[in-house]
Amino acid sequence: MFKTDRIRLPLLLLVAVAVLSTGCSDSDTQDVRQESPAVPVILGEAQTRRVELILEQVGTLAANQDVTLRAESEGRVVNIAFQEGREVARGDLLVQLDSERIEAAILSLQARMAELNARLHNQLRTLERNRPLVERNLISQLQFDNLETEILETRSQIDGVQANLAQERTRLADTRIRAPFAGVVGARTLGVGDYLRPGDAVVSVVDLDPLEISFQVPEALKPKLSLGQGVSLRVAAYPQQVFEGVISFIAPRIDISTRTFQVKAQIDNAERLLSPGMFARVEVITDVFEQALTVPWESVIRTEEDTYVYTVEDNLARRVPIRLGRITANWAQVLEGDLAPGAPVILEGKFAARDGMRVAPQTVTPRQ
Repeated sequence: MFKTDRIRLPLLLLVAVAVLSTGCSDSDTQDVRQESPAVPVILGEAQTRRVELILEQVGTLAANQDVTLRAESEGRVVNIAFQEGREVARGDLLVQLDSERIEAAILSLQARMAELNARLHNQLRTLERNRPLVERNLISQLQFDNLETEILETRSQIDGVQANLAQERTRLADTRIRAPFAGVVGARTLGVGDYLRPGDAVVSVVDLDPLEISFQVPEALKPKLSLGQGVSLRVAAYPQQVFEGVISFIAPRIDISTRTFQVKAQIDNAERLLSPGMFARVEVITDVFEQALTVPWESVIRTEEDTYVYTVEDNLARRVPIRLGRITANWAQVLEGDLAPGAPVILEGKFAARDGMRVAPQTVTPRQ
């Protein structure tokens, strides 16, 4: 019995020492935690600015008018009046076909027309001279009727000659192939002496100003677009240059397979820098926020579950969830979040910060 009590006493003393030691350890840990140094951070600032929401689409430039002229009359090429790749005005002569036979036919028809007109004139005079004679029965009614019939036949012949003359003049005009609109002619593929038949290709003419681009737009943005609205365009050939244009067409129907609608824009090309077939990137401003709240992009932390920034109040980091709008390389628009203009946000040191942690701001760096 006495042996057992002697063993129990040392055990009780050990337990008491352990309890006292544990209490001292927790107190020491709290003191250490309270005295841990603040995390150094560099701050930026939430700012208001004008933010434009921009629709970015791609498309291919095309000419408003691009035609291949074809021969409408048969004949030999006697003159090529254009230089390939040069600008031409509407109505300029491009190619002349041999027209000697047609011109000879026109002269013959004109002579025949003069002859018939002279005959008709004489017949009308004879008819008028004989009108009082038939009234006095000095000539028969049959003779008078024959004169009227001859006049009708002459007039019919005149109508036929006029029709043939108009046809030959049309054929003559077809031997002169002219530019249907102002533009640039394409490559020359024929020479003097070539024989053309109706339908043979002669040369292409392309209208380069303005050019047109077509692109698809999501149906949700249809209320944001209107005819005459400005667009901007960039191409790889001139990466630093922005070309301007306006919306010229908005499709009245939605493509149910893509839930988009077609939009066309006319692009100014007075300097002839752009060419049909170029791949282009189009930008259209769909909305404007004059006083949008933004934060430096460097301050934003994005995870699969959340997007947030750390702001600083009384040297304590505070985690603020946000919802973003437009994002650029330098800043991001804040659509939702407990932030005010001028609020400091952590730029450097954000990944080391925790909600409620003491921080030591080093400087405030304004972001543009």
